[in-house]
Amino acid sequence: MTRALLLAIGLVIAAPLSAATSTGSIAATLTLFSRCDISRQSEHSLPKVDCGRHFSAQPRITERVLKRNAKRRESARLVTIEW
Repeated sequence: MTRALLLAIGLVIAAPLSAATSTGSIAATLTLFSRCDISRQSEHSLPKVDCGRHFSAQPRITERVLKRNAKRRESARLVTIEW
């Protein structure tokens, strides 16, 4: 039991040391589009967003109904646009 505990402690101490000696690089690019067009076909549909006419630049749009009042036929909605 003591040997297993000492081995576990030794491995925990040795892991960061080996990570500190490894090197590498990450190649990343960022493309910013200066203009997004937002349009809505009707009041009951989600808005459509067109950013730079590139598929990878389009945001994710979600909608959630927060509260609904049946007497007044009203509802509060949260529309979230994520890039």
